[in-house]
Amino acid sequence: LTLSLQRSYMHIKIHDDITLQQIKDVFSAYYPFLKLEFFSSPHLIFESSEEKAMLCGSKKLKEINPTHTDAVINIHPTELVSDLENEFQTRFGLPAQVFRKEKGEWAQTTGMDVFSLKDVNDFSKNDSDAFLVEDYDEGFEEEAEL
Repeated sequence: LTLSLQRSYMHIKIHDDITLQQIKDVFSAYYPFLKLEFFSSPHLIFESSEEKAMLCGSKKLKEINPTHTDAVINIHPTELVSDLENEFQTRFGLPAQVFRKEKGEWAQTTGMDVFSLKDVNDFSKNDSDAFLVEDYDEGFEEEAEL
């Protein structure tokens, strides 16, 4: 497993023995308010993926697509969500879906497929911050009423 955090992008060496979880962990280390999930069937831009089609993180790439070619995937912050998902599908036969935090819950980025990874990560971070402040304010109001 290779993770390289360059000035503005990351790259992951994709090979037979890499697990989906390893790919997901590296991605989330770089984009902490996003997560990557892989599915057994592809989706179109702005489409969601069915939860029942989600692949287990312990699966190795060679179990899913034994005919893939080992390669490095470069992930830039300016890359569109849909482009990253498409790259995993076309290069490695891995239908991917990016998720973001929305009010404390993970949601598929279907409506944000034409936004950059950086923008979606920032949006998710700001939404998570607002959610925490909202929870804090509600708790404060409840204490004040006592």
